[in-house]
Amino acid sequence: MDLSSYIVEKCAGILAEQDVKELFDILTEKLEGNRSESARRCGLTGKTTYDWERARYVKLVTKRKVLKACLEIDFLGTVEYLLNRSSERTDDLLRTVLSTIYADAVEAASKEKFIAPFDKFEVLRMKYRGFIRDQNEDEVSNMALFLESRALDFRVPLPEKSIDDLSAQELLGKIELIGRVYVENPTKAERFATENLGLPKDILKPILQAFGELSHKGEVKPPSEATSLEWPKAVLDVKGYLPKLAAEETAEFPSLLQR
Repeated sequence: MDLSSYIVEKCAGILAEQDVKELFDILTEKLEGNRSESARRCGLTGKTTYDWERARYVKLVTKRKVLKACLEIDFLGTVEYLLNRSSERTDDLLRTVLSTIYADAVEAASKEKFIAPFDKFEVLRMKYRGFIRDQNEDEVSNMALFLESRALDFRVPLPEKSIDDLSAQELLGKIELIGRVYVENPTKAERFATENLGLPKDILKPILQAFGELSHKGEVKPPSEATSLEWPKAVLDVKGYLPKLAAEETAEFPSLLQR
């Protein structure tokens, strides 16, 4: 089986009716607008192509014929079309699934009801993180930051992540939180980050070192005295992201929770 035949076998079945019409129109354009010639190249009658406007579906055999003809006329252009449509559909499906799971987690009234959708969201986000970064990183990062704040509210441990698992927005948000704890109580910052933010020590160590050096130089200021440039903001406001710590932890970080 040659490559074109393989692509037809694997991809024809996932084409929607609109895809077939668009491919046929592209083929017609390549043939200088000759619709009859396009139909002939596909092994179809002219009537069949005009009937598509009223048809509820296009037969699989017809999809195969149109795709095969397009590959013969413009192989790379047709492959690019298939890749784009596949990407768009994956993006739509992933956004829909993540948004639905996100809504379930946000609406959860208890820890028990929150854990399952939160875990599902994290599993999908990690599995498709490369695709998400290419398509809709900002939107998904916003959802992830808010769900992490809910997880902290419910005392649900965050899964430990590597630097590759974090978007720039998420990392900045976590660095800001660590900094806010650090200016209150440096000795508690590492425990707070490790237990509440899911940061591994290989990421946390240089962050704490940087805060230590800045503190030694007198360059780390309380958030109320810092400028917006000195404290980079994440997408969510920090007050909305900080967890409602238990009474004993509130006593440890009183002014932090009052920001």
